Amino acid sequence: MGMKKLAAVLLTTVLTAGSLAACGGGGGNSTTASATTENAYKEKYDPPVTISTVWGVDPTLQFKNGETIENNVATKWAKDKLGIDIKSLWSVTDTNGAFATKMRLAMSSGQEMPDVVTIGDAQLAQDLIDSGMFSEVGPLFDKYASDTWKKAMEQDPNAWNPYIREGKKMGIPVLDYAYNHDYVLWIRQDWLDKLNMKAPTNMDELEKVMEAFKDKNPDGLSPDKVVPLSIGFKSSMNTWMGDPSWIFGAYGTLPQQWNVAADGTLQYGSIQPGMKQGLEKLKEWFDKGYIPKEAALWDENKTSEPAVAGTAGIIPGPYWMSGWPLQDTVKNAPGAVWKPISIPVGPDGKAMRHGTSTTNGVILINKNMKHPEALFTYENYMFDNLANPTKDSEFNNGLFKGYDYDLDASGKNVPIDKIDGGYVNSVRYLLVRDGARIPNAQMDALLKLADGSKPETRLERDVATNYGKETPDAAKVLMSQKDSSYPDMFTGPTTQSMKTKMDYLNKIESQTFNEIIYGKSPIDSFDTFVQTWKSSGGDDVTKEVNDWYSSIKK
Repeated sequence: MGMKKLAAVLLTTVLTAGSLAACGGGGGNSTTASATTENAYKEKYDPPVTISTVWGVDPTLQFKNGETIENNVATKWAKDKLGIDIKSLWSVTDTNGAFATKMRLAMSSGQEMPDVVTIGDAQLAQDLIDSGMFSEVGPLFDKYASDTWKKAMEQDPNAWNPYIREGKKMGIPVLDYAYNHDYVLWIRQDWLDKLNMKAPTNMDELEKVMEAFKDKNPDGLSPDKVVPLSIGFKSSMNTWMGDPSWIFGAYGTLPQQWNVAADGTLQYGSIQPGMKQGLEKLKEWFDKGYIPKEAALWDENKTSEPAVAGTAGIIPGPYWMSGWPLQDTVKNAPGAVWKPISIPVGPDGKAMRHGTSTTNGVILINKNMKHPEALFTYENYMFDNLANPTKDSEFNNGLFKGYDYDLDASGKNVPIDKIDGGYVNSVRYLLVRDGARIPNAQMDALLKLADGSKPETRLERDVATNYGKETPDAAKVLMSQKDSSYPDMFTGPTTQSMKTKMDYLNKIESQTFNEIIYGKSPIDSFDTFVQTWKSSGGDDVTKEVNDWYSSIKK
C-alpha cells in the first residue's frame, strides 16, 4: 500500500536526518536580479546563475529514466523555470556518516566549499558554523525571503535557536511538518467493545483496561501471550513509537530532554521527582505483566511487532500509524480495529508528551557566495508554490508527474504505489531538503478532512489518498491535547561538559532505570542516581545549557 512507502519517506526526516544533505548556493554567472524581495523572487535569471552544491545521497533514494543526483528532473526544472544552474561539486552515498566525514575533510583540507549547504547532522552543522566559512543569514532572510516563507518560520519562534551565535542568525532552519512524531495511544477498539469497556482517560482506568486485556482477552489469548501495553526503551525513554515517556509525563516530567522549569530555567527531565513516581508505576506494570518482559531490549520497531501480530492491546505512536504499520494487524487478527485515544492523565490531571521539532536541518550560506539572492529565488518559489499549493499552482498535484505523483484517465491522483515505472521521492532531488514545508499545513489539511470536508488542495488529497483511514481522526485526537506536547528546549551546540560527561551520565541513567523497573534495585536508588548525576558533571551540563538558553533569549 502507498502508506508504507509514505511512512518510509516520513520517517527519513527523523531517523536519517543526516542521510541526505541536499545542498546548493548561488555564485558564478552574473545576474540582473534586483535587491528587492519581489524581484529576487519573480524574475528568471538570464543569463543563468550557477549554484554550487554537494550531495549526501540516502542509499534508499531511487532514480529513474537514467537520472542521477547531479542531473535529474529537478535540476532541469530549476534551469528551465528559474535560470538557476545547479552545479555539483561532489556527491557521496551517505552510509556510516560518509557525508559528514567528506564534508569535514573538505573543510579541513581547504577544498572548495559549496555556496549553500543543507545539513541534517546537528553536530556537523555546528562545526561548519564554527568554521567561520559561512555567512550571517538573518539580514539576507529579512531582505529576500517571501512573506509565505517568513510566516512559515514564525510558526515556531524557537526554530532559529540552534543557529544563533552572539545574537546573529548563522543558518536558516529547514522547516518540517509539526506534530509528526507527537504521539497518541492506539488501542484495540474491538477488544474494548467485546469487554464492554470505554477508552481509558486516566492512569487508573488504563490499568483496569490493561488487566482486562490480559486476563479476560476477547480473542481468547492466554495471559502470557498478551502484551497489554507495547513499549520499549532499548534506545531511549523518549522516542517516536512504543514510547514510555508519557507515563512520566503523567507525573510532571519528560525524561531525556530539557524542559522549562517554573523559574524559567531549563532542567533535565530525567532527574525530576516525577521520574521516581513513573519508575515505580512502570515496575508495578512490569510485575503485573502489562508491559513486555523484554522492554529494555526492544527498540521502536520491535514494539510494533506484537501490535501487528494481534497480541498487543495498546501502543503509543504517531497519528499516522493506522496506515503503517497497524494496517497489517488484520492479516493476523481479522477482526482487529485500532482507534486513537488521548494520552491518559495522571493523578493531578496532568498529561505530557514529547513534542516534535519543526525543523530537520539547516541551510548555511558560504561567505564567498556572489549571489545569495539566488537561493531565495529558488526557495521562495518552493514556499509559494509547493508548500501548500493553490489549484492554479504547477505543483497542485505533486512535484513531478511520473515521479512522485501520477494521474488516472479522469485526472485524479493515483496511489503512489500505482505510478507507472515506480514512485521516486523526487522532492529529495531539490536544492533544499523536502523542498519547502509549512509546519502546520499538513495538520490543518488532516483536521479539515476529520471535520468531513472533501479533499481539495494537494496536501488534502495526498493525506486522503496515501494515509491510513484513521489518520484524520487521530490528528484530531492529537490536537485535542495540543498543549500536552513539550519539545526538547535545548537545541544548541554540544556543550563542553556534554562532550566529556554525557556518555557516562546516560549510562548510569539507563542502568538505574532498568534496574528499578526490573526489580534489581529499590526505588530509592533513584535518589542516589540523581545525586551521582549532579556531582558527576550533570550540574556543569545544566549550567552550560542555561548559559546557552540565556544567550538566545537576549
